[in-house]
This record gives sequence, C-alpha cells and structure tokens, in this order.
Amino acid sequence: MTQFTEQQIADEAHRLWLAEGSPEGRAACHWQQAILNLKARAGQPPKSQSEVAGEAMSPEQIAAEL
Repeated sequence: MTQFTEQQIADEAHRLWLAEGSPEGRAACHWQQAILNLKARAGQPPKSQSEVAGEAMSPEQIAAEL
C-alpha cells in the first residue's frame, strides 16, 4: 500500500481548491478528495466512506487550512 506524504496530499488539495475557485469551508472535502485522487493515480482502489472518514483531518488541521 502506497503512503502519501502530508505535502503530497496538501498539494493536491490545494489544486482542487483552486480549481473550484477557492471556496471557503471545504478544506476537509478537498483533503479527502486529494487522498482519493492520489490513490487513483497510484492504481489503488479507493477506500470505503467509513475508511475515508477515519482519515479525516483533525478540527485543528481543518481550521488551519481555512
């Protein structure tokens, strides 16, 4: 299983955020989608919704992204 660095995920989340026009309040969604995108590129099957939810950023990390 490929592990992604926090920087790789942050870069992809930032790309998603810019592509959506820099909306406020969607940091957690972008972070989760970034993980799914990176896994898809690496040829890994996406995790279930419950597994993704378990990887969600802490409230402090989300607030720092806003």
